[in-house]
Amino acid sequence: MLLNVNPGLIFWTVVTFLFLLLVLKKLAWKPILGGLESREQWIKDTLDDAEKRRREAEQKLAQYEQMLDQAKKETQEIINNSRKTAEMMKNEIVRQANEEAMRLIEKARRDISLESEKAIEEIRKLAVDLSVEAASKLIGQTLTGSGHREIVKKYIQEMKLS
Repeated sequence: MLLNVNPGLIFWTVVTFLFLLLVLKKLAWKPILGGLESREQWIKDTLDDAEKRRREAEQKLAQYEQMLDQAKKETQEIINNSRKTAEMMKNEIVRQANEEAMRLIEKARRDISLESEKAIEEIRKLAVDLSVEAASKLIGQTLTGSGHREIVKKYIQEMKLS
């Protein structure tokens, strides 16, 4: 007799259940639904706030990455400008050194040319004096004066040309 169905018990169970359901609907259903709705709204607001903060964080990250890229570009530009400036300074120093070297070489050439001309002139004077002295010995008289020297100079130059 395990399955003993008692119709009176079933009736009172159904009546009690319906009564309890009616009481719960009148007294507890609205507060339960209100609590669930407020909980749902709180969860929705929390998710919206989290999404808003995520978007803000992404925007800030994008801004920081952009600032970092800009800083890298500026750094590279400064490095490039420094290299260009250093190269220009090096070229200017080399140019100035070359100009100074050319001036020194040109001055040395002029000095050498001047000294060479002086030496040639000294040799000419010495040659003239020696020629006058040799001619004096050959002729047997002393040649003096500028006129005789001019004769000897002409003779030496004629010898050079031929």
